[in-house]
Amino acid sequence: MKAEERKALVTNDLAKGLEQAYEGAAQLPKTGLYWALGAVAVVIALLLFRYLMWTGEVASSERWVSLDETVFSEQIAIVDKDGKLKDTPQGRLLEFKDARLNLAEGVRLLGVNRGGAITRLQSAVDKYEELLRAAGRVPLLQQEALWGAAKANEALGNISKAKEWYGKLAADYKTPLGADAKKALERLEASTDLRELVKEFTPEAAGRRN
Repeated sequence: MKAEERKALVTNDLAKGLEQAYEGAAQLPKTGLYWALGAVAVVIALLLFRYLMWTGEVASSERWVSLDETVFSEQIAIVDKDGKLKDTPQGRLLEFKDARLNLAEGVRLLGVNRGGAITRLQSAVDKYEELLRAAGRVPLLQQEALWGAAKANEALGNISKAKEWYGKLAADYKTPLGADAKKALERLEASTDLRELVKEFTPEAAGRRN
């Protein structure tokens, strides 16, 4: 290759390099702008996320306070009168509290007001069995729903249903509550004559007594 040709080739490569460098320099402000806009977008997103987290925490805290202050079953309808607790963890636990209160009150009324006891216990059954379908696979909630449904049905004299829920709890959960359910199931299965107990707590029997 002649010297002139080599010189022309080098000059041509240099020109191409300078051209590329110029193009890069010309694009630098635009790229910097893009980076700046991207950084602003990230900051805005973070601030928005923190705001949403903060407002969510405030709302959640208020819901927990409302739930904690609910002691009597009559308060439950008042606490969630606007439906804000629907489909929230607090709302789900409020339903459990409602079922729990009805079960306890129903058992308490058995020797005093059988009609009222049956109403309360049936409400507990309905709520616990509804919660069994809605509690998902949260073990503690599932176990309470199974236990509550079994106890309420047993108190009502629905022995076959009580045995069903006790059996499911004992079979699905190898926990202390599952062990208690197994004992309760064995107790019911060992009882040879439950017909009088069943009759005692039917709605018809309650109506005759009140």
